[in-house]
Amino acid sequence: MEGFAPRDGGFASSMSSGEALLLRQLATEVLVVLDDPGDFGVTPSTLSALTETEQRREAPPERTLRMLLPSMSEDGDDAARMRALTEDLLRREKSVRLRSIVSDLDHIVHGETDTLVIRPGDVWSWLGALNDIRLGLAGELDLSDESDAQRIEELAMSEPTGERSQTVAAIYMLITWWQDSLLEAVNNSQ
Repeated sequence: MEGFAPRDGGFASSMSSGEALLLRQLATEVLVVLDDPGDFGVTPSTLSALTETEQRREAPPERTLRMLLPSMSEDGDDAARMRALTEDLLRREKSVRLRSIVSDLDHIVHGETDTLVIRPGDVWSWLGALNDIRLGLAGELDLSDESDAQRIEELAMSEPTGERSQTVAAIYMLITWWQDSLLEAVNNSQ
């Protein structure tokens, strides 16, 4: 995987089909988390939401989902009211972005090309989707503050042990670097 550079009317990065497959799989896993209604199914709150305006929605119990859909207020009542108003829209927007990058990566996964070109109009969608992938990984790594970020970086850079957390940390660092390279390419092209 190479960093992004302005090329072909957009921002290009070469990558192997395996790297594209990894990114595609990560995006798909985040989609599953965002799209899965979990244990809710058809509950009294679901029936209420279908028949009247939902007034409150509690934060999801899953850490990864809380990372992807954080509270918008430190006040619990305000957070529950804002979540009721915005969560479904945020889930849809994130899902649309992730499905778009899955589609873009398919051309590389299937060997049609080894270069991803992101058009200028798609950059912010890509940056958002990559950030959502990073948030999903951050949830799995229990990353919540600067000391955790340092711990993750050290884990990723340490001698390989074969532990899952070390692999996830390395992938998190790779995606962070790749996202930064896209942002840098965009900033340098202006």
